[in-house]
Parts: sequence; C-alpha cells; structure tokens
Amino acid sequence: MRDLKAKLKELNAQAKLAKKENRKAPLKAFTAGAAAIEQKLDRHKALEDEARQLKAEIRATEKRRDDLAAAARAKIDADQAKKVILARLQRILTETYDAYLRSDSRACLTALENLHAKYAVTAKAIEAKRDAEAAKLKSFLKELGYE
Repeated sequence: MRDLKAKLKELNAQAKLAKKENRKAPLKAFTAGAAAIEQKLDRHKALEDEARQLKAEIRATEKRRDDLAAAARAKIDADQAKKVILARLQRILTETYDAYLRSDSRACLTALENLHAKYAVTAKAIEAKRDAEAAKLKSFLKELGYE
C-alpha cells in the first residue's frame, strides 16, 4: 500500500516535470501508470471499507445473539436448565459411545474377515484332500501286498 502511494507520488512528479518540459510521450506513460495505481488504490480502499462494514455487521450479529441468549436464560428456570443440560450431555455421551462401538465393531469385523480369508477351508476341499490321501494309502498298501 505504501509502495503504491510512493510510486503514485513519483509518477505524478515525473508527469508534472514532463508536462513542464513539454514531452508528450513520457507524459502519457506517466499519467497512464498513475491512473492504474490510483485504480488499484481505489479498489483497495473499497475492499477496506467493505471489510470494516462486515466487521460491524458481525459485531451487531454477535450482540443480537448474546441478547437472545440472555432472554432465553431469563425465560428458563434452574430445573428446566438442569434437564436440558443433562439431556444434551446424555445425547453427546451416547453419540460418542456409539462412535467408539462402531469403530471397534468395524475393527473386529475386519480382523474376522482377514482370518476367514486366510484360514477358511471348505468341506469339499477337506474331502478331496482326504480322498487323495486315501488313494495314496491304498496304492502303498497295494505295493506292500496288503490288498
């Protein structure tokens, strides 16, 4: 911001000097540069004004919220407040507990699926392996002359 103002001041001084010396080409360049900087400064000022306005609106909204909260506090008695607070805390506690329970449940299910994928054997596979081993045993017994 300061840099732009200093540059604007310098360009205006150079434009004034060029006008005094009657040099038209540099005068146009200096005035164009000064106009561009003035436009940037105007935009910056507009944005600052908008920010100031928004901050004021935020303060007004916060004040209105505080007033509404104070009015609500005035309407509710201690017994009702206690009930509302306890209900809210119970809801938060239940939601937290449910989240932990779902997380642990997913972890257990994942571990169980991993074990199943790793060690699951079907009855057909067991029977096929048994039949193959029985056939091997039969061939050994035949070689030994038992059958």
